[in-house]
Amino acid sequence: MFKQISILLLSLLLFSQYVVSQSYPSKYFRSPLGIPLYLSGTFGELRTNHFHSGIDIKTQGTEGKNVYAIADGYVSRIKVSTSGYGKVLYITHPNGYVSVYGHLKMFNAEIQKYIIDLQYEKENFEVESFPGKDKFKIKKGDVIAFSGNTGGSMGPHLHFEIREEASQYPVNPLLFKSIKIKDFTRPQIKGLAIYPADENASVNGKNDTLYIPVEGWGENHRLKNNQKIIVNGNISFGIRAYDKMNEINNKNGIYSLDLNIDTVKSFGIKMTRLSFSTSRYINTLMDYGFFVENSLRYIRTTIDTNNRLFIYNDVKNNGIYTFDDTLRHEIEFVVKDAYDNFSKLRFVIKSGDSLVEKKPNIKIGKSFLFSKNNEINTANIKADFPANTFYRSLDFIFDSIEGENTYSPVYLLHNNKVAVQKHFKLSIKHVIVDEKYADKLYIAYSPDNEEYFYMGNDYSKEYISARTRLLGYFTIMADTVSPIIKSKNITDLKSVATQKTIQMIIKDKDTGIKSYNSYLNGKWILMEYDAKNNLLTYQIDDHLKKGKNNFRLEVEDLLSNKSVYEAVLIR
Repeated sequence: MFKQISILLLSLLLFSQYVVSQSYPSKYFRSPLGIPLYLSGTFGELRTNHFHSGIDIKTQGTEGKNVYAIADGYVSRIKVSTSGYGKVLYITHPNGYVSVYGHLKMFNAEIQKYIIDLQYEKENFEVESFPGKDKFKIKKGDVIAFSGNTGGSMGPHLHFEIREEASQYPVNPLLFKSIKIKDFTRPQIKGLAIYPADENASVNGKNDTLYIPVEGWGENHRLKNNQKIIVNGNISFGIRAYDKMNEINNKNGIYSLDLNIDTVKSFGIKMTRLSFSTSRYINTLMDYGFFVENSLRYIRTTIDTNNRLFIYNDVKNNGIYTFDDTLRHEIEFVVKDAYDNFSKLRFVIKSGDSLVEKKPNIKIGKSFLFSKNNEINTANIKADFPANTFYRSLDFIFDSIEGENTYSPVYLLHNNKVAVQKHFKLSIKHVIVDEKYADKLYIAYSPDNEEYFYMGNDYSKEYISARTRLLGYFTIMADTVSPIIKSKNITDLKSVATQKTIQMIIKDKDTGIKSYNSYLNGKWILMEYDAKNNLLTYQIDDHLKKGKNNFRLEVEDLLSNKSVYEAVLIR
């Protein structure tokens, strides 16, 4: 344990030295867009299971804005996906950085042709290419693409990143002063949390977390109703805050947070540089359980033992502080954005009374040590949790109840308010079914035993297995229903001569779409899949001949149920 802590402290020290010594070129890059920059998302912003690795730049509510190369370089990677960044372009620059442009509508003409040719070669909408240094050489200011809303985007914008080429770590683009944002608006602090760190600690006489609303505007914020706080024992804190920018209403992520106790800095985080390999550890930075229940994110000062984030600085005692001296203590939180606009929350806590309402010490569940392999192993269910699956040790609750229209009981694995870092394998024994239906069984998951979602369907003679990073309710269900295919703008034997596109709606009720393929006169054609809108689009081109054309669309779901749509199209 001492060795683990020493390695963690050494890595934190080395990273803090890196941050101090690192400087960022201020005039090397230009803006990726030719319009004023307003952000709908900031670097390091708290997202579901990850930190935001770039900035989201608003595109005036429309698609198709010119996207410019921020410096000379070459296109080193191109990817087209139905999820994530959608259509995304990577440019490697000679100064050791890579710029990333995501959610694009399309690439420039040369790159677009290259990608379409690749899609036809692979007969797949989703492709990825690493063209090499000499294929697409780029000059600063070249139009490389057009902004869009592809992939996981929920509205038109440009996702923009700058990464270190060697490490592939994303760096905050706002540290490069040539990426200019108009911002002299202070962040806002909206809530304070005070956590008893163990069963002997108290906050206002209880061994429960105290959440206090925060009021204020401008530099100084205060606790609502001047809430009095008396603590005893080991205590940690949490803050809910967001950043505001000029002329927009978005609530973006903050850049830094500092905690001072009696004027001594005792905790800090700063969003300068991140690692994709540790991004999921955001769930130990956040008050995860509160977020699941309330959809509000608190940043905690506690650093759990299984926490590999390197965003911290000047943290005392892993973010847990002892108050046992009967004195008053001045607490100050300072929240900043990347342009040094700041807000403060100041309040006083009194170290005083011991615990008034002590909870009964009743052990429930099986003890899981986070640093060890753990398992649930019965005749009907097996779950194997590798070491460091959890952020801290816990008493793991396991139960089962009768299912309704399921092929196994419903099993409760602890609860969905506990975050999981690593995938674990779950195997559930299914009831005996006809062999022809066996491949239609799958493990389904629900956070609350209401709506269930597909999780996996690795079938063996007795068990269905899946890998997951979720806790909650699991059971076995079956999917024998084929996907739905509907035409949006075509009809059999009707002319499409005046149309620019053919559009189809595809949906699957239970498990989701695994694949689709479309054909004209027996030859594969490219249809772009907008998964969030269940929409397939074919841009009519020379593959559609004059006269009659046989159109065929095949769709398959994750349990291999298939549907086919056919029509004769006239041009």
